[in-house]
Amino acid sequence: MKLASKRVFLFTNNDDPHETSLQLQRQTKTKAKDMVETGIELELLHLPPSSGARFNVGTFFQDVLGMADDLTTLPDPSERLEELLTRVRSKDHKKRALQRIPFRLGGNVELGIGVYTLVRETKKPPFIRLDGKTNEEVKTQTKYLCEDTGSELMPTDIKYYQEFGGEKAIFEKEEVDSMKKFDEPGLLLLGFKPKSRLKEHHYVKPANFIYPDESVITGSTKLFTALLTRCLARDVVAICRYIPRANSPPSFIALVPQAEEKDDQDVQINPPGFHAIFLPFAEDLRKLKIESSSKATDVQVDKAKEVVRRLMFSYNPESFENPSLQKHYRNLEAIALEQENVEESEDLTIPDHDQMERRAGKAMSDFMSAVYPEGYTSGSAKTGSKRKVQVPEASDVITHKCD
Repeated sequence: MKLASKRVFLFTNNDDPHETSLQLQRQTKTKAKDMVETGIELELLHLPPSSGARFNVGTFFQDVLGMADDLTTLPDPSERLEELLTRVRSKDHKKRALQRIPFRLGGNVELGIGVYTLVRETKKPPFIRLDGKTNEEVKTQTKYLCEDTGSELMPTDIKYYQEFGGEKAIFEKEEVDSMKKFDEPGLLLLGFKPKSRLKEHHYVKPANFIYPDESVITGSTKLFTALLTRCLARDVVAICRYIPRANSPPSFIALVPQAEEKDDQDVQINPPGFHAIFLPFAEDLRKLKIESSSKATDVQVDKAKEVVRRLMFSYNPESFENPSLQKHYRNLEAIALEQENVEESEDLTIPDHDQMERRAGKAMSDFMSAVYPEGYTSGSAKTGSKRKVQVPEASDVITHKCD
């Protein structure tokens, strides 16, 4: 178990300390590489250059510290703490591509791209089977046995079949694999559509992000930039066929262009690239038959808007931890440290009733009075049966909706 770590902080206002000596540059890079391989972390905390120019990381320290190729500027750590925290988060979350595949534009024109996941649900780590006596990891092996003789079957002994007309059609494993393979992995451009044709109900699952990758095909960045620039200028989306890996079924996606955004410190906020929106198939879309019902009046709608306005706040997903995950990690911690009592974690997803009452107590009461006026009865007038119902408290209704 790693209980300590070594870190070297580099404070400098010179972005090219060995500008005139190639030998010193090579020695510095070699020394930095050796330190990283031995587990020593290098952290650059740069200061504004005396000349007043901007500190350029790409001149020297990008290769020394092993930073990403697209990271050429850093926020000034001496100005704002928030920017330094943003930089730390960017170091903690490494940019690893889901796939590195070719993007075929037509004919023999291709470019290399990397597919990234911007947001993904954090799940509990999978369990590992351990031996009850030695506590070592148990490896699982699967063997197929003949039903008649009980002997072990080799992969060449296993056949596959499908019934057609009462008879069994026998297939080899290679034939089954070839039938499952639609095409080579990659992205194939089919055409372009106006961005306005992409609707909210076309959402199927979380989108991915497309960025050029020079390791697949050299020169991909220039072609990717040209495609992105023209899509932004014409306000169109690219419709493509997407096969992420071998033997995967194809899906259709819409590439929504995104321009690069930077803040006042010239630090990148949003990278340039395409958001890959997965499009639904025909069977995924259906028309719902919604029965007609009574609609809210304008007064009720205004009261509801006032409640929502008073209960709104700046949402940050990092401020709300998953209570199930926190409980899981605390149980593991208690087991590892042999603690009898498990530390309780605060569930920040539970609504704060007192604060809701302070901020929107009167608005919620007015909303309940508009929806459930005095003498309110439940039931349809056509049936002729009406009964008085108990009007719920305002905080209970609002809390139920928030949950």
